[in-house]
Amino acid sequence: MDKSDYPKEVEIERAVPDDAEIICDIRDRAWLKAYPNAELGITADDIRVNAQGRDGEFVPRRIAHLKKQFTQDDGSGLTTFVAKVEGKVVGYVEPIIDEQNKRYISAIYVDPNNQRGGVGTQLYEKAVELLGEDQDIFLEVVSYNQNAIEFYKKRGFEQTEAIVPEDEGRPDYMKSLPMIEMVLKAKTDHTSL
Repeated sequence: MDKSDYPKEVEIERAVPDDAEIICDIRDRAWLKAYPNAELGITADDIRVNAQGRDGEFVPRRIAHLKKQFTQDDGSGLTTFVAKVEGKVVGYVEPIIDEQNKRYISAIYVDPNNQRGGVGTQLYEKAVELLGEDQDIFLEVVSYNQNAIEFYKKRGFEQTEAIVPEDEGRPDYMKSLPMIEMVLKAKTDHTSL
């Protein structure tokens, strides 16, 4: 997709504390659209519990965590970025570099009502711009989320052989979702050869 094909009104900005609630809402609605899977016995209620807790107890904790996170600046330029259409947050991306200097796109979620309009692509491009293409970029995706897998494959990602472990400390009542790891191999500079 050429940048001229993007919706003109999309703006990518650093997330601020006031964005925390809508970010949680977008993630939860995106999960509810993408992750139920009858074949694997994963229901919409299972996904709701994974996202929000049995009684919604995860939501206020996650909002508080994000608000605190969005007030901090480690100087790296890496933080959560939101996509806004007409001033309203419709998606977000979280590029990170972990303790081992491994680069990740931790999350890209777009409001289900705003998908397929280039918002996810613009968020993805922001993450790659920040992470750089001089090192491999990794991400994890639910193994049966074909829309997401195809999105990343179109951008050069390939599935790795890595086994994605389950989250440690996950309560027993939460449903485990099978995950795969994908990688975008670093672009090498052949001009110096």
